[in-house]
Amino acid sequence: MTMKRETKKTASKGSRTIMSILGGSFLTKEDFSKMFPFLVYLTVLLMLIITNAYVAESTSRSIKKNTVRLRDLRVEYIYAKSAFTRESTQKTLIEKLAPEGIKESLETRMVQKTSDTKQQTE
Repeated sequence: MTMKRETKKTASKGSRTIMSILGGSFLTKEDFSKMFPFLVYLTVLLMLIITNAYVAESTSRSIKKNTVRLRDLRVEYIYAKSAFTRESTQKTLIEKLAPEGIKESLETRMVQKTSDTKQQTE
């Protein structure tokens, strides 16, 4: 029987607290002026948490966007490199330059290295 009385007291005390918050009467009490700096501190912390979450999500979206862009640019680079390699083969160059009168040299050049550097400059 004593437990029932204690539960009723705490329940009524909790309901009074909720009613004072909803009614706004807690703002006029002396305890509120003591808690006000702490409530401002909590408000600032909540704002920082929300800002941090926003920045993290924005950064995540940016990383995903740049990953897709990097993949596309890599494919484009590989394609351009293979096209360049295909176009710069000796056979292709001979075929393209033939109409302009440039032909492939059939003679091999011999380069002789001399040990004296003065002979090379003269």
